Amino acid sequence: MKMLSFLSLFILTLSAQAETKLELRAAIPAGLAPPLLIEQKGKVDGLIVDYVTALAEAMGRTANFSVVTRYRLNSYMLKGQMDVLCYTSKIWDDGIKKLDFSKVLFNKREVIIGPSPMPKKVSDLKGETIGTMLQYVYPKLDPYFASGKILREDNLSEEGNLKKLLNGRIQYVVTDQIFFDYFRLENPGIAKNREGLYLTDYPIVCSISRKGRLTKPEIDKAIDDVKASGKLKALFKKYGSTYTD
Repeated sequence: MKMLSFLSLFILTLSAQAETKLELRAAIPAGLAPPLLIEQKGKVDGLIVDYVTALAEAMGRTANFSVVTRYRLNSYMLKGQMDVLCYTSKIWDDGIKKLDFSKVLFNKREVIIGPSPMPKKVSDLKGETIGTMLQYVYPKLDPYFASGKILREDNLSEEGNLKKLLNGRIQYVVTDQIFFDYFRLENPGIAKNREGLYLTDYPIVCSISRKGRLTKPEIDKAIDDVKASGKLKALFKKYGSTYTD
């Protein structure tokens, strides 16, 4: 009986270890706008959840998501409390020297939305006010803001800026194409007599904890597989947007 009990305990331990090894602990930055992060009644959903789930499945793993405040993200990744953060860029990630980074998942396109016809250059917006996000950095716009040639009007959310644009309370906003496309699904009027001025693309990647349960080659292969399968394109289409590699 003792031998049977020992064997049962041993099998349960191995099973638990295998289950833990197959789990992918994925962090999502708190405060992201839909469709990247959609939180309803305690449930975490949205584009990031969808594509990380697809990556986990490609690796034979199960994704477990935690919405983490921006102040704790770096600490969690460096300590190995999270395995991956699949919405970051080498351009802005503070852990660039202490974390590993995957292949590019997609490009995040930053645009200014305003009345048509839109100027061809940012410099042609001299004297205008642009809706921005509080504490956000805009490499292509910050020199104009600093000089006072263009004014910024901060908001706490992307949705708030787009609502102001829709209601005519501001003429220009800087936003991501993904956010604009998703907002347009339920508010098609926002595109009427408006155009976008391209600013820049940010290559979005996964940062990988060096103390976690995942390696760069594993996630790079999963990214290749998910791209080749067409799943990424389908997921972006689900939220009204276009996948940009």
